[in-house]
Amino acid sequence: MTQLIIGGITLPQTSGDKYSCWEEPLSVSVTMASGRQVSELRGKVYRVKWSYDYLPQDMMASLMAVLRSGQPVSANFLPLGSDELLTSTFWVSKVDNPAFAFSHDGSALWHDIGFELREVSPHD
Repeated sequence: MTQLIIGGITLPQTSGDKYSCWEEPLSVSVTMASGRQVSELRGKVYRVKWSYDYLPQDMMASLMAVLRSGQPVSANFLPLGSDELLTSTFWVSKVDNPAFAFSHDGSALWHDIGFELREVSPHD
């Protein structure tokens, strides 16, 4: 089952609590002149967390280029409680620094790959 496609790259299915997708409220808090604090709910945003043990060099290079571009990325993602992918645009909020694990057939394999995404615009 496909869990995540980011920037056109279909990532391998991960298991063992290494993929999660949830909604969280997006709100803005303002302190009034009187000192009273108010909060305005703007909607909900999806958050995605993905990690994987090993990726080959070619996939790792493509993925890191997308994640480290500094630009919002389009992603198809599997939300909690669904069997169908949704599509939205996300900011990359965290990228782990992968480590070289070993080489296989003359190609590098990278270890401890992980990142988090946050939806750019709220939805209802």
